[in-house]
Amino acid sequence: MFSDIQPPSIRKLGDGLLVIGGGVLFLVLTIYFMHFTGTVSSIRSLILSIVVGASILLCGVLIFIKAEGLQAVSQKIIPCYKGIAILVLNALVFCGGLELAAMTGSKIEALMSNPPSHLVGEGSPREKVSYYLSQDWAERYWYEFRLSRKQHYYPYVGWRRAPFKGETINVDQNGIRVTPGADCREGSFKVFAFGESSMWGTGSPDWATIPANLQKGLEKTSRGPVCVVNFAESAYVLMQDIITLIVQLQAGNKPDLVVFYNVEGDAYAAYQAGKAGVTQNLDQMAARFENANPPTFLDRLKATSSYALIDTIVGKLTIANPEQKPTPSRLLTYETMGIDLQTLSHSLAQNYFGEYQIVDALSRKYGFKFLFFLPPHLLLGDNKPLTVEEQQMKRDAESDPAFKNLLTATYQNIESESSKFPNIYPLDHVFDHYDSLIWIDAGHVTPTGNEIVAEKILAIIQTRFHGSR
Repeated sequence: MFSDIQPPSIRKLGDGLLVIGGGVLFLVLTIYFMHFTGTVSSIRSLILSIVVGASILLCGVLIFIKAEGLQAVSQKIIPCYKGIAILVLNALVFCGGLELAAMTGSKIEALMSNPPSHLVGEGSPREKVSYYLSQDWAERYWYEFRLSRKQHYYPYVGWRRAPFKGETINVDQNGIRVTPGADCREGSFKVFAFGESSMWGTGSPDWATIPANLQKGLEKTSRGPVCVVNFAESAYVLMQDIITLIVQLQAGNKPDLVVFYNVEGDAYAAYQAGKAGVTQNLDQMAARFENANPPTFLDRLKATSSYALIDTIVGKLTIANPEQKPTPSRLLTYETMGIDLQTLSHSLAQNYFGEYQIVDALSRKYGFKFLFFLPPHLLLGDNKPLTVEEQQMKRDAESDPAFKNLLTATYQNIESESSKFPNIYPLDHVFDHYDSLIWIDAGHVTPTGNEIVAEKILAIIQTRFHGSR
């Protein structure tokens, strides 16, 4: 085949094919590991590219052997192989040593540092709210709050917090935040409190959550032991709470009274997904389940201690350009999807009423009483005299008018029809006569705020069910 080609020409042809074939294989494998491909068609293209690259490389090897001779080639390959092997081995040893050193260094730093004295201010701005400056538990609380955010999978509802034991936050083996003083012996007056993070108690220690205040208030009026159970969880929507209630009922754990405290979680889930009746972060959860976006080679690289160390060093050595502004990213929301605000808010309200009717049916079946409360929110109404800090919080929250409009419209739709449902109570005006600091962000309040909300709920319980216990 190559008999008419002179040896120098054959050698050049072989060298060229080796370079082309090796380049094709290197490029294809690099693209694959960086995970720019992933569909069925791209996998086929990948296999085809590998076959083509390997074929070209094989032709180059055969031509090279033809030009140099088999014995000469073998004499060159063995030293070359040894050199490459030594280089690869040294690279692996270096990378492994760097990773081990970086991992050890980070652990030593964590052990030698005093986390509680440095953690205030590392999280969200609410940790710097002036209320906490006078609370001796605040620094420890926010430290434990971050540690307690680890989640476990729970059937039907998706997630709950992992068990946690601290000075200000305690979560039991079932993912339920502890209510101090709850006496759950046989025959106790049992109250199930459901809701999102505001009911769970973000910003408050165990003894200052809404359920904790309900426990203390009911103990004063009850003739026997009281057991308030805080089933609330961060980012929950109303249906997750109802499913949790159903699971408890199926297990024979029947309450005397059930309190729901929801609206923002459902509104935010719809804000993200463009439809009502879904959980929050639906796209991310679906991607995990469907494995639509498995970790890329770059993701795994970024997860190493070595990458974190190098990134920190580069960050310290890099001089930021003050004139360079970050490019704002366009969030995927109902508004960017072109979903009509009124249609979506109406759908949210109808879902809310439908879920109310489910609880109503369960209460008739199992013999418990229930109340639905629409929580207050900084974006709802202008009746509370706001402090300077609260005014800034409101301005920050209003920077996303799409969510504000959806939450407001949903609240108004529910409130306008709430008279048809005797157990729904709006609490949007509960702070109207308080001019002191109540809010720590748009949806969460200080322990003082929790106490005010609990007093209102207790007053409604007393009015509606006086003498029932």
